[in-house]
Amino acid sequence: MSVTRELSEFALSIRYDDIPAHVTHEMKRFFIDALACAIGAFDAEPCRICRDVARENSGRPDATLIGEATKVSVSSAIIANGAMVRYLDFNDGYHFPKSPGKIGGGHPSDCLPAVFAVAERQHASGQAAIEAAVAGYEIMGRMVDAFAEGLTPIGFHHGSVMPFLGAAITGRLLGLNVAQMTNAMGIGASSSLGLGINDAEGEEYNNSKNVADSFMLERGVYGALLAARGFTGPERVVEGNKGFAYCLLRGVENYRPKPVPNDYYLMRTRMKYFPTESTNQGHLFATGALVREHDLKPEDIESVRLRLSKRTVNHNGDPAKKYPRNKETADHSAYFITALGIVLRGKLIPTSFTPESYDDPVIRELSDRVTLEHGPEFDQVLTGAAVTIRTNDGRVLEKRVDFPRGNPENRMSDAELRAKFIECAGARLQAAQIDRIIETCMEIEKVADFGDLMGQLAVAA
Repeated sequence: MSVTRELSEFALSIRYDDIPAHVTHEMKRFFIDALACAIGAFDAEPCRICRDVARENSGRPDATLIGEATKVSVSSAIIANGAMVRYLDFNDGYHFPKSPGKIGGGHPSDCLPAVFAVAERQHASGQAAIEAAVAGYEIMGRMVDAFAEGLTPIGFHHGSVMPFLGAAITGRLLGLNVAQMTNAMGIGASSSLGLGINDAEGEEYNNSKNVADSFMLERGVYGALLAARGFTGPERVVEGNKGFAYCLLRGVENYRPKPVPNDYYLMRTRMKYFPTESTNQGHLFATGALVREHDLKPEDIESVRLRLSKRTVNHNGDPAKKYPRNKETADHSAYFITALGIVLRGKLIPTSFTPESYDDPVIRELSDRVTLEHGPEFDQVLTGAAVTIRTNDGRVLEKRVDFPRGNPENRMSDAELRAKFIECAGARLQAAQIDRIIETCMEIEKVADFGDLMGQLAVAA
């Protein structure tokens, strides 16, 4: 059996009534988390540009632009809404440690714009949307876990799996059979791959970071629309000659499917407490705690040493990111966010990232006092960190955090998730509207038409 046929059979086997209650609950929370991130990014210039282009190239008005009452084509909505979900770098993610310094991973919630757009187009029920979303999260987990070394160490973007998710999500919501969904995966995956330069060491980040996943996701969606009419694609797109494994993984032997886990991959997903790259979360918690516990001010600090996984040192300690000039680069700079966290006493929120902060001489000078070192003990606990702060009066202050808030081992509560939504969207939505959105998501299985949720997301003018 081909890899895509096996994935298609698996995706079509998911039934709402068979999904454990705790998994369904967590999937609803990921809906809430993604919508919070999207509305929080509504005013960002890259997101505005994507919405402008979506309106100008609207096509059939099937899917709502998050934050607006405007409907555009499914493809345009996926790209624009995907940019908003991704922009703050506040959406969920998971990692699968490989060898030291190498991981497989990504952001499963980057598939949710396809769920939102296609479920609205099809007037699908909330239960159908849950099934499609769970299929997306699980397929991503199964694929990424099977990669011997991950995609990013080889030079490809982690979103290169998104065509498979887009095809599975859309195939479910369109009612495709196994053969059609298999073709959809072949069409989408053979037509869309991402270069790692959008998330690479030695490169300043730019706006393309925000749409890398959604462009590839949309190709899988489009592939499903074609397959529904009988269009065919390469079934052996993963394991076939010059296919996904041959080209991206450097050999079919480097795609190693694991046994189906006892619990869902979805349950390994991390929510973020801070709007930064996920492996920065532990050292931000530790640094903020030390600053508050000892009432430290920037002028009190002689040096800060961050002990991190090899991958975090390489990726977030990249010298090209040390003095960021935009949000896309800033949220990946361990130097900058450590200094910013000290100034803000550990309270980093989306609005903390401003052009003024990038040029702030206090933050720049603090950044120069931050050093990173590899701690092998964190190579399997990627979000963990140990922080040592030396003060000018001779004190040595230390704190270690293995599982920061938001990790599966230390989940955010529903109340904390609501607080995150307000933190992201409170300037644009009234508390009553936020609570209505959250309530709808938490009872989405009772919704007959998924468009009812999308109609609640318009922000104030």
